[in-house]
Order: sequence, then C-alpha cells, then structure tokens
Amino acid sequence: MKINSSADNRITVDLTKQDMAELNITYEEMDYSTIETRRVIWTLLDEAGKALGRELDPSRRMIIEAVPKSEGGCVLNFTLLDTARRINTQKQFLKKQSGYILCEFDNLDSLYRAAENCVFSGESSLYESKGKYRLFLKSTDDIRNISRRFSEFGIVTECDGLTCEYTREHWNLLAHKNAVSLLLNQ
Repeated sequence: MKINSSADNRITVDLTKQDMAELNITYEEMDYSTIETRRVIWTLLDEAGKALGRELDPSRRMIIEAVPKSEGGCVLNFTLLDTARRINTQKQFLKKQSGYILCEFDNLDSLYRAAENCVFSGESSLYESKGKYRLFLKSTDDIRNISRRFSEFGIVTECDGLTCEYTREHWNLLAHKNAVSLLLNQ
C-alpha cells in the first residue's frame, strides 16, 4: 500500500492485488452503500492519517474515486471537501472509472486517417508527446462504433484515471473538449 498526499485536501492510496485480498474486498464489490466498503474506506483513512501524521475524520465530506489497475488492485483518490462548502448531496459517494476511451496513435497521419469521415458529437481532447498522440473520447452512445473505427489506426482502450492524469500532467494539450471536430475541419 502506497499513500501519497499531493495537497492538503487530496490523498491517494495505491492498493496492490495483495492489499485488496488482505482487506477482503475487490474493485467490483466496492460500493459506499455497503458496510464492507465503508469498513475498508475507514481502515484506509486511518492508515493514511497515521502515515501522513494527521487526523482524518471518515465522516468528513469527501469524494472518493476508485480506479482499477490492470494488474489487479486499485487506486483510491480521496478529495476532502471544505466543511463550509455546500454540495448537492448529503452523502459521500464512490465514483468509479474515468468515463474516457483512450486512443493512442504513433503518428499524426494515423490520427488524421482515423478521424476522417468520423461522426462524433461527444467531448474529446488531444495530447501529444514525442511524436505520439493520445485522443481521449468521453463515453457516449456511439463510442463503440468510434472505437472500432479508431482501432484500425491506433490502440484503443478504456482509460483508467491514472493514465488520464499522467497524460494531462506530462503531455502537451493540443485541443480541449472538441478535438475530433477540429481534426475534421483541418
């Protein structure tokens, strides 16, 4: 188990497959409405508090994002909300998955060829690093057809939260929210 805090209100707990087994929970079973998931969350917050040297109240308002890892285990991101801040819900909730499809292309030509004659009305962002391109597509009803089309020219996978965040931090943003339509208008 790795515990990291990038900000006062942000805590990341990286769990291996072995950690998950020791906690007696799987990613698929995680649901904050169950006592078992709450037990795990409270245990992890207790461990994080000890590791970070501060008191973490499990009843505090927070957003908890769970992201599965391909090798098993998962990453939990805790965002502690300001107690004075009003939010729509009175309950804590557990958010799973990023909702994005990642399309990675080895060159610009492959990216353009994939986007040719493509009809996609959802949100899309484009990043570049060292001659490679990553296109993030927000999941919509037509995403399956788009994914098939793009997989002819690049690698298409469901994007986990870590890959999304890494790309946003370390790759160059070329187009935000409407990348596919910008590619089609070139």
